[in-house]
Amino acid sequence: MPTRKFQIEILTPEKTFFEGELESLVVETAEGLIGILAGHSPLVIGLIPGVVKMNTGDKELIAVNSEGFVEVRSEKTVVLCQTMEWPEEVEPNRVAKAIEEHERILRQAKSATEYKLSRATLARAFARMRVLKK
Repeated sequence: MPTRKFQIEILTPEKTFFEGELESLVVETAEGLIGILAGHSPLVIGLIPGVVKMNTGDKELIAVNSEGFVEVRSEKTVVLCQTMEWPEEVEPNRVAKAIEEHERILRQAKSATEYKLSRATLARAFARMRVLKK
């Protein structure tokens, strides 16, 4: 029996990152990993910076995302996030530099806002490093 597929659209403020059909989608949320298949119940859930796994049936695609949301509807699933990158778009040296800089800022944060922004930036940088190791 063939596996059912569902429509997906992944959007960032700059572009449509991916649009097509998937057999499965796995994303990272504050509650943990969540898998989405065709026929999934309607859902809106927040994303944390992490690795996104997309199975097209022919191949598995991996990307890295910043914070955002996933909305599962009967007609399609929509992913909205600030950034989404393919592994080949991630520059390891830039990411390592960002980690070093934001760890320093985090240790010296002078306000709660500065601390939270550095933590968010670090979370995204660590997710970007994880996608390079896949």
